[in-house]
Amino acid sequence: MLALVHFFIELCLLRRNPQDLPASTTLFGLVLAVAVVGGLLLSITAGASLAAGLAQTLLDLLLMLGVLHLATKALNKQARYVQTATALVGADVVIGLVALLPVSLAQPVATGTEPGADVLLAGLMFLVLVGWSVLVVGHILRHAFDLSLAQGVVIAIAFDVFSFVVISTVTQGAA
Repeated sequence: MLALVHFFIELCLLRRNPQDLPASTTLFGLVLAVAVVGGLLLSITAGASLAAGLAQTLLDLLLMLGVLHLATKALNKQARYVQTATALVGADVVIGLVALLPVSLAQPVATGTEPGADVLLAGLMFLVLVGWSVLVVGHILRHAFDLSLAQGVVIAIAFDVFSFVVISTVTQGAA
């Protein structure tokens, strides 16, 4: 188990590639379960309710895996789906766990007061994490679809914007 954790950390440091993972549906299921728990933890830390956190986490995973499924099918790379999905979800878990620090630092500021240094630090850390996440997803997509890193990064940014719009629309409509 520790070897898997180490693998996903190495993947997030761009030292490993998604094709180094076994194409195991069991591993994929395990990583998905950890992703749901990690997503809930991150959402609750950010102040969301359990139901809202679960909804956001599941919708995020559904979007990511659905778009990946469509892309692998359209590009005739279905054989890479399980490894790529496992890598994307596992990397998301690692970055999500690191994001717990800035999310926990970003406490609401009272109306009319200036944000403290901890909130500004949290914002900067979060921006760095978003950049890191885009780079990691670009790295994974590069290997999955035989792209350049720049192409993978552009796709990652486009997906992040798409995901943000969809999740915001759905969750605002539900509130």
